[in-house]
Amino acid sequence: MPVRLDLRYYGQADAAAIRELLLDVHDEVYEGSDDPLAGRDAFARFVDSWSARPGFACVVAYDGEQPVGYAYGAPLSPTTTWWAKVTPALPEGFTAETGTRTFALSELMVREPWRGTGTSLRIHDVLLASRGEDRVTLLVHKAHSKVRALYEGWAYRMVGEAVPFEGAPELCAMVRPMVR
Repeated sequence: MPVRLDLRYYGQADAAAIRELLLDVHDEVYEGSDDPLAGRDAFARFVDSWSARPGFACVVAYDGEQPVGYAYGAPLSPTTTWWAKVTPALPEGFTAETGTRTFALSELMVREPWRGTGTSLRIHDVLLASRGEDRVTLLVHKAHSKVRALYEGWAYRMVGEAVPFEGAPELCAMVRPMVR
């Protein structure tokens, strides 16, 4: 039976109002994780950084008034370093950003009771439905083969691997065209 959800779209002006909700869901999803970047303080820095970017967008799914998951991201700016540490190095034309070419999906997470219900794809698709960029990119833990396979099933393709900053795990850089 499909899960009935209310999917709500938020922009940069809403970031402060949804910040604690994003952190609380994250804390539940990553509870017990040994990932050094999964702590609330570390994740709060990512939330604050992404939500301050022009074009920030977020979709939160609710079951009644209970948040069940979310996705957020923002367009890559012309000065982005997103592609800088991807190996093998990508062609210059592929990495050239305009601020309107590529939407970076920074986070997508769903709480345990709603996993396996199609909720993550619904959140993903609603977030991207109104975007004007040509493509979407994301980074996924290299060790999480099931998650990578899920994204491949959504038409993402791996373009390389990266460790974008000290302390980050090995990640797979994935890209797919926007579906109109």
